[in-house]
Amino acid sequence: MQSTHIRLSVIIPCFNHGKFIMDAISSVEECQEKVYEIIIVNDGSTDPYTCEVMEQLKKKGYSVVEQENLGLSAARNSGIKLAKGEYILPLDSDNKIRQNYILKGIQILDNFPEVGVVYGDAEYFGEKSGLWKVPEFDLRMLLLGNYIDACAVFRKSVWVNCGYYDTEMPKIGYEDWNFWLDVAKNGWKFYHISEVLFDYRVRAGSMVSACNIPENQKLLIQYVTNKHSDILREEYKKLYTDFHLVYQELQKIRNHSFYKIYKFLSKIYSKKR
Repeated sequence: MQSTHIRLSVIIPCFNHGKFIMDAISSVEECQEKVYEIIIVNDGSTDPYTCEVMEQLKKKGYSVVEQENLGLSAARNSGIKLAKGEYILPLDSDNKIRQNYILKGIQILDNFPEVGVVYGDAEYFGEKSGLWKVPEFDLRMLLLGNYIDACAVFRKSVWVNCGYYDTEMPKIGYEDWNFWLDVAKNGWKFYHISEVLFDYRVRAGSMVSACNIPENQKLLIQYVTNKHSDILREEYKKLYTDFHLVYQELQKIRNHSFYKIYKFLSKIYSKKR
């Protein structure tokens, strides 16, 4: 697809997802204004059907990057390096975006220069249905675990500023969590649009299910928390200060009935422990 004014690049890594990727591409092409480009990264697919789909996409004029299987982070990095758009939207090859996501993401980033990332809610499909409502951005909540999917619109300059997606992760998974923490650490703001902007496919054998295996999960959490121990310590200090201020206020009203209730409940809790 050609465009004379590319504002945003959609990056679609693909590893053996030939049966899904046309749905992903079609969802992007539903955007009415041709202000985007699509870059597909074939991350060393071995499935014959997927390889055939890649060849067909090339013949139709799509931009397909071929590389050996280097993993999701490297695949996204490869696509973003070639991106002409100032804004980036990663899209997993088995997911879909809604028609207005691209234009809404561009509009927010154009109007708010301090915002680095725009994200929205999702709807599940496949082996699960229902809405995935995500909260407003909160760094402390993000430090406890990721709740922002990769399918978010961000500035290419943010990606450069943060040193790209980390290709040294010990296992596949949690690339997004690690990247969002890098973004937050570098002072960029996040903007949540409270509406469904993409569709998330739930299926057995996905990458998410693999990284939820306890030993893999433990390894990934250790890696991410060690890498971002500086902001963990800083937020812990702030949290301690907040609790201390609350305690001081309680001390001021120690004769108040609320304080007596608080002390009573504290004793009960201590005994139960």
